[in-house]
Amino acid sequence: MSKFAVVQWVSGEDAGMYSEVKTDAIHKYDDTKIDDEGYPQTDYSAAVEWQKGRKPKHGWPVYTACIKFVSNNRFHTSAKIKKFLRLESDERDEPLSKKRASIPPSRYTDSDETDVDNTPVRLFKNVAQMIVDKYQATSSTETQKRLREMEEENERLRNDNKKLRTMLIRELPNLINDVKMALKSQCSSTSLVSSDLEGGKGLSITEPSPPKATSTEQVEISHGSNVFVDRLAWAVAQNANSASSFVRTLITAVFPIDVLLVSNLRGTSRDSGLQRQALDKTKVDAIYRATLQKWPHVVPSSIGAAINAKLTEIRGKKKTQKHPETLMLFD
Repeated sequence: MSKFAVVQWVSGEDAGMYSEVKTDAIHKYDDTKIDDEGYPQTDYSAAVEWQKGRKPKHGWPVYTACIKFVSNNRFHTSAKIKKFLRLESDERDEPLSKKRASIPPSRYTDSDETDVDNTPVRLFKNVAQMIVDKYQATSSTETQKRLREMEEENERLRNDNKKLRTMLIRELPNLINDVKMALKSQCSSTSLVSSDLEGGKGLSITEPSPPKATSTEQVEISHGSNVFVDRLAWAVAQNANSASSFVRTLITAVFPIDVLLVSNLRGTSRDSGLQRQALDKTKVDAIYRATLQKWPHVVPSSIGAAINAKLTEIRGKKKTQKHPETLMLFD
């Protein structure tokens, strides 16, 4: 009597798949190898006809298959096929174990390296450390280069300073002599032209009206005043640290020493003594304007006091020195 068998193809187009076939299609089928439950007692492989589609003229192709179950009822064989397929599906879909595989301690292995060294974190740290080392090396090199440049620049400045100091020491005596010669030339180039007694009030000193200076060595002390002084004397006055010093310098630069010896600011006298000649009003006004331009908060009366004080000082020095042209005119 023919039965129904569940086979799993080992070869052929359906290799690995399950099929239901009649036992008549199994060559040399031996029912004694099947137990009472329908399962083979041992692995049972046989040649089985692959009956699919229309039967070829030369007969059904034969492939090796493994017999899994035999039954008289097709319902049982269909159920077994579904069971076998479900078991295989469960085996394929079985989730992997969530427990991490144990790693033997490094002391039990021959290699010194562990999996931790190959993690992305370790690789990132290694790359970061390489970048930091490279940056530090570059930064150190640039710092040393900059330090060398600063040392070279400092050395050049030190050499330049030494040269300037040597030059100043060498040229300073000549500069002092030039200033002295300029002062002596100014004092000796001016002379008293005439002196007249006017109404018994005192000496009358007439000075030639100085022409308007056109030389670059002369400076007008106040714009439009037509009063000029030597450029060197003007530079000394500009460096004065007070209005009084500024006035005392200008008075000796504007008027000749001979005029200053016999004059005072307004031409007055004390205690019915010798009445002195008043200084030229145009030049005095120019000195006032120049002083107020540089020192706008100065009281005008202090300017006159500074002029008279300088004149008194010059007359006092005249009494103690033989040559008036050697008087020190600048404070």
